Amino acid sequence: MEERELLNYICEKLNNNQDVSQKFNLDNITYEVNFIGPNSEKGINISSIIIIPLINDLNREIMLEANNLETNNFNDILNQGVQTGLSLVNKTRCKPCPIIIPLLPSEKNQPYFQQLSRECFNLLPENKYYRLDEQVVKIIDLTKSILENKHKIKAKDKIFLNGYSSSGVFAQRFALLQPQLIEYACIGGASGSIPLISTDIEYPIGIKDYQILFGKNFDMDSYTKIKFKYYVAEFETINKSNSRFDENNMPAPMHDMSFFDRSVPYEVGKKQRQMLGAEMFDRANKTIEYLQNMGINISQKIILGRTHNNFSGIGVNELGDKFFREVYKDSLAYQNEYIKVQ
Repeated sequence: MEERELLNYICEKLNNNQDVSQKFNLDNITYEVNFIGPNSEKGINISSIIIIPLINDLNREIMLEANNLETNNFNDILNQGVQTGLSLVNKTRCKPCPIIIPLLPSEKNQPYFQQLSRECFNLLPENKYYRLDEQVVKIIDLTKSILENKHKIKAKDKIFLNGYSSSGVFAQRFALLQPQLIEYACIGGASGSIPLISTDIEYPIGIKDYQILFGKNFDMDSYTKIKFKYYVAEFETINKSNSRFDENNMPAPMHDMSFFDRSVPYEVGKKQRQMLGAEMFDRANKTIEYLQNMGINISQKIILGRTHNNFSGIGVNELGDKFFREVYKDSLAYQNEYIKVQ
């Protein structure tokens, strides 16, 4: 079956509430790919892709990266989710692990679901996209159940969270909402919107209204246990938007979410820049220093000579992949040390 035919087949099955399982081989390893549709009985109203390496000596820490393609065409979202999964499979070949790709919707006249924007949390419980972060938690639980019941694998409690650009923004906000689930967070191309754990500014930058929005207190203890590894291209701010402007009415950087009110509400972004600076790198450095002084484990690497994406031919690409692999190997070493201590 051709790739496009297969995707159409899978879309049709998912739209009819039928899950699909496929297998493929890479480097003599067989992977089971589960395409999971919505399941209202489990409180899950979005589809997902769950990839499981069928080997004995796998890394039992689940990796999660959300899709980030802005389209309402589910076939295209599914295709991009598959590409994300294949990329993660390739980048974790040193020690394969289970992988989850939640397939988040994108509608222009809807909240920015792929970045867990503030408007996402104004939805009523009867809305199928209500509390997408909690739906993703249920997908993680479902994955753990599949691993244990079908494959006799006990997954680790905490996950490795990955993301770049929009999926990086999703990662930083998912960590803010569900910190108890995360061991490592590798986040690229999202340095303009690093959350500041401050009661002086609102979500998604601060936690001033956290209890009101989410019905719980911020879990600072769990948040300080996450190992945040950020990376960003040196020329991240060169590409400008033609519809967003800075304080001097000049075009704002395309990928600095502080200036994008669909991601960061206008007043929140304005206050963030007043507190920390309008220039993205200066603001990010001050944010990281502030968080480090609070005891949060966070660092950032600047990838020299590169831009945000590959449109110019000099995106982060293989250097971003190299950074990811280094962080992934660090997570494996940490797990081994933790086991020794235990």
